Amino acid sequence: MSLEASEGSAAVPAWLLNRQHAKAIGEASRKKAAEAAAERESTRRKAPASKLEKEATLSQYPSIPLSEYASDGDHLAINADFPGLRAIHRDPWIFLVSDLLSRAECEELMVKAGPHFQSSSGYSNNFRTSCECRVARHETQRLHARYAKLLNVPVGSLEAAKVSRYRRDEFFRNHVDVLSGTDFLENRIATLFVYLNDCEAGGETRFLSLPSQRSLEYAVGEKVCCLSTGRDVDGEGDYPGVIRAVLEDGSVDVDFDDGDEVARVPRSAVRAYETLEVKPAQGMGVLFFPGYLPSSPKAMRFRNQLDRYTVHEGCVAVDEKWVHQSWVWPSHPQAHYDGVETGAVGL
Repeated sequence: MSLEASEGSAAVPAWLLNRQHAKAIGEASRKKAAEAAAERESTRRKAPASKLEKEATLSQYPSIPLSEYASDGDHLAINADFPGLRAIHRDPWIFLVSDLLSRAECEELMVKAGPHFQSSSGYSNNFRTSCECRVARHETQRLHARYAKLLNVPVGSLEAAKVSRYRRDEFFRNHVDVLSGTDFLENRIATLFVYLNDCEAGGETRFLSLPSQRSLEYAVGEKVCCLSTGRDVDGEGDYPGVIRAVLEDGSVDVDFDDGDEVARVPRSAVRAYETLEVKPAQGMGVLFFPGYLPSSPKAMRFRNQLDRYTVHEGCVAVDEKWVHQSWVWPSHPQAHYDGVETGAVGL
């Protein structure tokens, strides 16, 4: 309706006319702003991986101030100022990196690797049931340069990029990332992997042997963690299990969750533990440190420079899961995996 006075009607005072005009303009402005807000909300809801959704994904994990992170001299010291970095555990340190890869980069890695998959080697089918592919180094130069900035290492310290796929019901049982048969004090000192797709269900990465302040009662059926050898030194990782028997000398027999067992474990070698799960989210990186630096006194304590607290597993997949792994060595990688020439776009 026009704000001007109609012919024959009482004259409208100028001040009221101006106020009505301003009110109309204000209402139109608010309506326009509301429409714009609704459009933004609609766009946000349609976006499969919006900023808010990613923030919500990260909010389910602990957040330790990065100001508390400092090199301990035993593990690789990373770039704590790297964009998107979030600490979710300390002692041992575990980090998430949001948007480490873009959606396009994730999809391109999947395209590269898909035609070249082979069954994962090194484990029996009841331990690991995935497929994998190594990608030629020159095809992932930009990605490796990005990882090197995060990890504070030369590009040459990174293994060739690996891509793994887990179809429904596939898994990777509890394991450590250090390798056997390497040169003295040469092994993997950092693990960085990136989820290439979202998984609504299944496929979580679960850390199985994180330290806990819980007191033990040393009772039959109690959940405990101990070295697979049952000794204080030279083990292959702390694995979860339950106490099967308590012996007269105070030692215990332990049945591990993966079906193995060890007898007469001294109480000093048994401890409480906690677990931590990370759910696959496209583009998100996970970073931890499976082995000690060669310069660390702890590197000589356990086989293969192992940090015993980094035992982890890939939980059974419900949705198909794709993940890209990269590992860091103190010098040049001695796991000589030659990546395949995919002929696809370089990353």
